Amino acid sequence: MVRLRIRRVTAWNIGATVVVGLMFFVISFWGNREFHVLQDATERYILCERAAKNLQDGSNYLTEQVRLFAITGQQVYMDNYFAEAADGRREKALEELRPYFEGTHTFTALQTALNYSEDLMDTEYYSMRLVLEAKEVPEDTWPAAVRTVELSAADTQLTAENKLRQAQRIVCDNAYQTVRSEIIGQVTECMDSLIQQTRDEQGRATTIFEDMYRKMEIGVAVLVVMMLTMCVMVRRLVGLPLMKCNQSIRQGERFPVEGAAELQTMAETYNKVYLENQEAQVLIRHKAEHDPLTDLLNRGSFEKLLKLHEEGEAPFALIIVDVDCFKSVNDTCGHAAGDKTLKKVAELLLTAFRSIDYVCRIGGDEFAIIMVEMTSDLAYTIQEKIDAVNETLTKQEGDGPKVSLSVGVAFSDRKNPSRTIFEDADKALYEQKNHGKCGCSFYEGLPAETETSEH
Repeated sequence: MVRLRIRRVTAWNIGATVVVGLMFFVISFWGNREFHVLQDATERYILCERAAKNLQDGSNYLTEQVRLFAITGQQVYMDNYFAEAADGRREKALEELRPYFEGTHTFTALQTALNYSEDLMDTEYYSMRLVLEAKEVPEDTWPAAVRTVELSAADTQLTAENKLRQAQRIVCDNAYQTVRSEIIGQVTECMDSLIQQTRDEQGRATTIFEDMYRKMEIGVAVLVVMMLTMCVMVRRLVGLPLMKCNQSIRQGERFPVEGAAELQTMAETYNKVYLENQEAQVLIRHKAEHDPLTDLLNRGSFEKLLKLHEEGEAPFALIIVDVDCFKSVNDTCGHAAGDKTLKKVAELLLTAFRSIDYVCRIGGDEFAIIMVEMTSDLAYTIQEKIDAVNETLTKQEGDGPKVSLSVGVAFSDRKNPSRTIFEDADKALYEQKNHGKCGCSFYEGLPAETETSEH
C-alpha cells in the first residue's frame, strides 16, 4: 500500500489555499474601494440636490415676500425679505458645492441660477421703493438697498395709488416671470447634469463589479478543482482504512486507530457541512417565501395561503392595502425614500394585526392581510386598526414623506359575493380610492362599508 505523505499534501494544499485566498482578498479590497467611490458619488448627489433645493426655495421665498409687501404694504414682509437675503441661503448652497463641483456644468448651471436670482433683486428693490413712497414711510427707516434705488421720471410723478399698482405689476409681469422661469430652468439643468454624472459613476462601478464577479467565479472554479483533486487522492490513498472503519462500525467494534487525526477530522467536517447545508436550505426557503425588501410573505406565499383558506371552512377576512400616491414619493423623494416608506408601512401593519394573521406584500405598493377567525360582525376591529395605522403615517415626524393607506376588505361570510373574495376586496379598495382615499371600505352592505377615516 502506498504510504500517504500528509506533510507534502498539506503543504501543497496550504500553498494553493493561500494563493486563492490572496486573490479573494485583492478582489474584496478592490470592490470595497470601488464601493466607497460609488458611495461618495451618491453623497455628492444628495449634497447637490439639497443645495439646488435651498437655492430654489430661497429665491421663491424672496419672491413671495416682495409680492406680499407690494400687495399689503405691511412692514413684516419687507423685513422677512431682507432677513432671508442677509441669511444668504442661496449663496451658502452654492458654496457647499464649490469643493466638489466647481468647474463642472452642474456648478455652472447653479451659479447661473443664482446670478438670475440676484439680478431679480434689483426689480424687487424698485418695487419696494414704490411701495414705501406710496405709503409715505420716512426714508431714514428704509433699508440701505432700497434707498439707493432711483425711480424713473415717469414713476416719480405717479400718484400713491398708481405707485402701488406699479409696484405690484413689476413683480408679477411677464418680464419678471421670465427671469423666474430661467432660474427654475437652470436649477433643472443642474439636476439633469448631476443625474447624468451619477449614472456614469454607477455604470463604471457596474462594469468593475461585473469584472470582480467573473474573477470570483474563476476562484470558485479553482477551489472546486482543488476539492476534486483531494477527493481522488483520498479515494486512492485512504480508501482501505475507510473500508476497515466502515466494517468496524457495522460490526459494532471499536474504531481502528488508522489514519487517526485525518479520519476523525473527516467525520467532524461531514457533520459541519451537513449542518451548513441544512441552514442554507432554511435560508433559501425563507427567501423563496418572503419579500426581500420588507421581509413580509411574498405574492406566491399569499396565493397559496388564500387558496387554503378559501377551501377551508374557518371564517376569515381578506384585506387589500394600497399606499396612496406612492408613485409621487418615488418621483419627488427618490426610490430610497420609497423603500423606506414601504418598510414603515410593513412594520405598522405587522404591529397592528395579530401574530396569527398573514401580512403579505403582493405588489410594488400593494399589501394584503389574511385575517383568520374573522367574521363580518367584527368589521369595526379592522376599521380601528387601519385608522390607527393611517394616523401614524399621516402624522409621522421627521423628513420622511407622509403617506396614507386605502384599504378594501371582504369577508368569507359576506353577502352577495361576486366571483372571488379577492375580486370583492379589490372592488372595495377601488371604492375607497374613488371616495377620498386614506381609509377603509368594506364589500357590500356591511355596516362599516361607507365608513372612511377622516384625516
